[in-house]
Amino acid sequence: MALVGNTVEERVWNYLLGKIGNEYGVAGLMGNIYAESGMIFNRVEILCLKRLKENGIKDANNKDYTDKTYTKEVDNGRITRASFMNPLPNKQYGYGICQWTSPNRKSGLYDLAKSKGKSIANESMQLQFLVSELKNTYKTVWTALKNAKSVKQASDIVLTKFEIPADVSSA
Repeated sequence: MALVGNTVEERVWNYLLGKIGNEYGVAGLMGNIYAESGMIFNRVEILCLKRLKENGIKDANNKDYTDKTYTKEVDNGRITRASFMNPLPNKQYGYGICQWTSPNRKSGLYDLAKSKGKSIANESMQLQFLVSELKNTYKTVWTALKNAKSVKQASDIVLTKFEIPADVSSA
C-alpha cells in the first residue's frame, strides 16, 4: 500500500487515520510513537548502539553501528534473526517506530519483513504490523483509540496498555 504524504508525520497520520478513523486516537498514538522513536522507522534503541560499541561489536566495515548500518545488516542477513532478537547475550533492545522489544513482538516484526521481502525499516510494513498488533493482540487499545474523546485519553491507554513501561507515572 502506497503511503500518502510528503513527510513521515503526514504519511503516518494519513495511514493511521484511515485505519483508526479518530483524530484523537491517532494523535495520542503518534505522540507516544514520537516519544519512543522520534518517528524514525530504522531507529535502534540508543542503549543498544552504546552497548554494542562498548562490547567492540562492529558493522561489516569495522565501524560502530548506526541506525542505518544496523538496519542494512538485518536486511542482508549479517545480523541474524537470533541476533536481532538479542544483540547481546540475554539482552533485549527496541527497534523501529514503536521500539518493539519483547521477543514475541520483535520477532513478529522481523518475520513480517522477511515474508514480504521488505526492509525491517520499511514504513508501510511497520505500520501494517502496528495496526495488526493493535487489532489482534491489543484489542482494548484498538477500541479505545477508535473511540477516544481526547488526545490524553488515547495517549494514556497507549502508554499503559500497549507500551507498558516499568514506570507509568505522570513523570
